[in-house]
Amino acid sequence: MNDVPRIIGNALKERIVEVAVVCLDGCGTSIISDPSVMERVGDRIIGTDSASIDQDIIDAVGADNVLDPDTAQVDNVEGVCVAYDNGIHKALTTTGSLKEAQMMRDMFGTDLIIIGILEELPSDKVEDAKELLDVYYDGSETVIVTDAGRQLAQ
Repeated sequence: MNDVPRIIGNALKERIVEVAVVCLDGCGTSIISDPSVMERVGDRIIGTDSASIDQDIIDAVGADNVLDPDTAQVDNVEGVCVAYDNGIHKALTTTGSLKEAQMMRDMFGTDLIIIGILEELPSDKVEDAKELLDVYYDGSETVIVTDAGRQLAQ
């Protein structure tokens, strides 16, 4: 698909972040801290607002790490809030929406690393993506935007 799963896995492995809040096809929003789990399920990262339910993916991630394993709820804003409420200080998240990215940037500032999964990024939204996101995948390439993004991509 792209470099995003590798980037997230490396960020977890190198302890650049404590958790990754990602949306996975098969379980929805998940909070992952184990790089080996990210390695197993990273190809399931999606940027959509809905996900199917796949018990094998839920089991791989761990039901306790899934926002709602019964519905595969997609809500990365809520996932980040849960992570922070549980004492996490360094997190990254994925999003498929610039609107959601703006909301998270307003709520969490630059402490939260945001990776955009933007399968179709219209040319008139590229500057918005560069203002809001640290890294983004636009359907054809992974773009590193900020110093935090560069640190992740090393």
